[in-house]
Amino acid sequence: MFSSSLRNRKEWAAVIPSLKASSYIQRETTLEAYDITFPITASNTTAADFKVILSSLSEMQSEEGKARVERLFLIEGGEHIAMVLLLDGEDSMLGFSNVQAEWLCWDYAMPIIPITTVETLPGCLKSLRQDYSKERSSLDDDTSITSRDLVRWCVYGKPLSRDQVNILTEITSGFGDLAGRSSLPNGQIAIREYLGNEDGERLVSFFTNDFSKTQG
Repeated sequence: MFSSSLRNRKEWAAVIPSLKASSYIQRETTLEAYDITFPITASNTTAADFKVILSSLSEMQSEEGKARVERLFLIEGGEHIAMVLLLDGEDSMLGFSNVQAEWLCWDYAMPIIPITTVETLPGCLKSLRQDYSKERSSLDDDTSITSRDLVRWCVYGKPLSRDQVNILTEITSGFGDLAGRSSLPNGQIAIREYLGNEDGERLVSFFTNDFSKTQG
């Protein structure tokens, strides 16, 4: 299901036809605490509803935007939730880094999925549903889950594989280090070597805001 309030939010209204066409979302209804929900299989036998908040950098600058995310986290106990964050406006990567830093201060183990255009939202939701319908290891730490989930989406196009994310977390000391290396020539070369030219370029282009290089 998706919230009818999206029709009144100009940055998200354009994705409504895609949401209505989705086999697992489809229905429009009134939702207050979140914007989209869809069913997942949380374990081999347990069904659950996954809830998603759609926000943007500009919305996260407001107290109302921050409070909405905090309410969902507390209501759901931090489980089966995520925020899709539209990187709008100037200096979007700086703004994204600030949101991520604030997230860590709040100690919220809640995935943030950055997107640069609303057209990529349907693909993000599909990948989220696939990921969270698989049983997750009980050995995974909440903070490490959130960090790896974030890194997966820091590319243009389809998310990185789990193996690729594991490589990146091994060769960097954290999200800030990865972003820093992506802006330096030597770091870019290393990233392309580890991920391959195509996927390495998608990650580098995301952090440097150079979308043109990812186009064929």
